[in-house]
Amino acid sequence: MPVPVLELSFTIRGFDCGYGGSLRVLSLADMLQEAAGVHAEALGWGKDAMGESNRTWMMSRSDTRVFRSPREGETVTVRTWPSGIQRLFAMRDFQIEAEGGEILVAASYAYLIIDINARRPLRPEGILSTDLISDKPRSLPDACYSAEKAEGPWSVAFSQTASSRHIDHNGHVNNAHLYAWLCDTPPPDTRGSGTLRAMNVEFVQEVLPGDTIEAVWAPLPDRDGQVRHAAELRRKGETCVRADLAWV
Repeated sequence: MPVPVLELSFTIRGFDCGYGGSLRVLSLADMLQEAAGVHAEALGWGKDAMGESNRTWMMSRSDTRVFRSPREGETVTVRTWPSGIQRLFAMRDFQIEAEGGEILVAASYAYLIIDINARRPLRPEGILSTDLISDKPRSLPDACYSAEKAEGPWSVAFSQTASSRHIDHNGHVNNAHLYAWLCDTPPPDTRGSGTLRAMNVEFVQEVLPGDTIEAVWAPLPDRDGQVRHAAELRRKGETCVRADLAWV
């Protein structure tokens, strides 16, 4: 029997929004992460159940597209569902819908199942139930799970030290903070109107408590009227997270 789609309602509060009233990237990522966690718990694959077998979920890659940013005062519905297995990845899709039915955001995340002690990925087909999938169509049929790399030149935007407020249940910087840091990397005056339209992200290495990362960016060719950048978070010169970002 197909897995049912989870629906959660969120009202966008002032503290979720940045200047101008649109949703912060940090808040957007938190909403999707909350929905994924609630659904995983309901299906018996939440953090506590996984922890009993010394396993955990870790984000590996994602494709997020913003058609219109939710604004302060709006009530939206977040939908999420497990959408299949691709090699080492367990896939989960998302949609955020406005009250009138407008699709505001679509995303697809690729998760790894990690052996906590070895800190190594496990093959999901040997762990997850074979029927743990929804029959809902993919949110992004053309989802891309790799970030386009830039030839440079790379510019340093800022450095950030991971502190306790950034750390999640897995003991590393939560993906929501990493998304926010990536989107803060290109200078505001290079982002068109400043409205984020898409981000493809690859998580290469964990960012751990006390790590100081350097945020760098480089231009990418414009596409479909969108201004684009490559952004990376690096620790001692090694890439921890990379992304390509598109703005209008």
